[in-house]
Amino acid sequence: MHYLIVGNGVGGMEAALGLRRRDGGARITIVADEHDHFYSRPALMYVFAGQTSLRDTEPYDRALYERLRFERVRGRVAALDAAGKSVRLDEGRTIGYDRLLLAVGSTGRPAPWPGAAGPGLHYFVTLRDLEGLDRDARPGRHAVVVGGGLIGVEVAEILRHRGLKVTFVIRENWYFPLALDEREAAMVAEHLGRHGVDVRLGVNVQEVRRGEDGSLRGVRLSPAARAAPPTGAAEVPCDLLVSAIGVVPNTAFLAGSGLALSKGGAIEVDERLRAGGPEVWAAGDCANVTWADGSRRPEQLWYTARDQGRVAAASMLGDPATYIRGAWYNSAKFFDLEYTTAGWVPVRLDWDNTPLDPGPDLREWFQRAPTGFDSQRVVGRGDRVVGFNMVGRRWNHEVLLDWIAARRTLEFVLDHLAEAQFDEELSPRWRRQGPAALT
Repeated sequence: MHYLIVGNGVGGMEAALGLRRRDGGARITIVADEHDHFYSRPALMYVFAGQTSLRDTEPYDRALYERLRFERVRGRVAALDAAGKSVRLDEGRTIGYDRLLLAVGSTGRPAPWPGAAGPGLHYFVTLRDLEGLDRDARPGRHAVVVGGGLIGVEVAEILRHRGLKVTFVIRENWYFPLALDEREAAMVAEHLGRHGVDVRLGVNVQEVRRGEDGSLRGVRLSPAARAAPPTGAAEVPCDLLVSAIGVVPNTAFLAGSGLALSKGGAIEVDERLRAGGPEVWAAGDCANVTWADGSRRPEQLWYTARDQGRVAAASMLGDPATYIRGAWYNSAKFFDLEYTTAGWVPVRLDWDNTPLDPGPDLREWFQRAPTGFDSQRVVGRGDRVVGFNMVGRRWNHEVLLDWIAARRTLEFVLDHLAEAQFDEELSPRWRRQGPAALT
């Protein structure tokens, strides 16, 4: 049996390891064009900042591929012949397979603004993106980062760390509305400001200005729809522009392959992660999967790509393995401000600044510490807790998820919340300041 895996990120690598554990005699080929070794993509910001090396982000020793007899092919897949069970590389070489896994990940969503294309425009998703930004990011330059998500704040942090002036442009009325409410976002924005970031809320990029030589000069901003009110709408100087407005599945090469793609370009898969073609599977950022609420879209998280890689391997081996999305959780940092979320936390603001109603059955308990940047938001449905949003401390998401699964009440959660602290030896124990009541 010849298994071909396109992509050596966490999804592809977990699948390769799972296949080898069960099929010691199989031929396993991994095609990748970014790096010869699997590395931790979330650690790229620390590589840029000089806090670690790229090699130190590789979880496995470099002899792993030879030891497990993984055949490595450095190259980019240009086309898939699903009927003929083969892929063609850019160089013209063709590789056949018995079973194929597409774990090709995502790339930065192209910047749509007039004048954006050209020197000085960057993204921060791939290793190539890091290398290009590293060459261009020189201390004293003025960078504009567009996009109010986690990638945007990571880029703002590493550019400030290097000594650049940073303007952070966010079209929504508050930062990261997919994850934070207005109170939490205001706290984060204040924190970013204290680190020297010029945060512009409620504005859109209208135009990217360039000089006669094509070099960046500035970015023209205009109020976003429904902005209330926008902050600092004007032209800001710009020597370096980073577009962090999301990612798109890296699936352009599948045009004409016969595989079904979603409107956004993700590969449609069933519950066993099988794609439409014969003996083809997909996993990770490029796969369109069913979420707990019944909607279908890709999951762009490291741990979901890991889990999907494991399920894909079992499915490719013939097991009745299915991918079922578990309870949501994630953790991140806004500079040095910790963030943990778990369970169902409703989105309060749409992309066009339209307020969203979470429904009458969802209520919340919120507390912010009297001093500093520290808040907790607990979401309840009926008499049980269904979600957590925690900013400013480190929390154990496994404990939070256990409480959700056990259908714990708000009173129970608040009585035991200090037990979920990760950094109990480094910070004061959490204390409730108000009554246990959902509003």
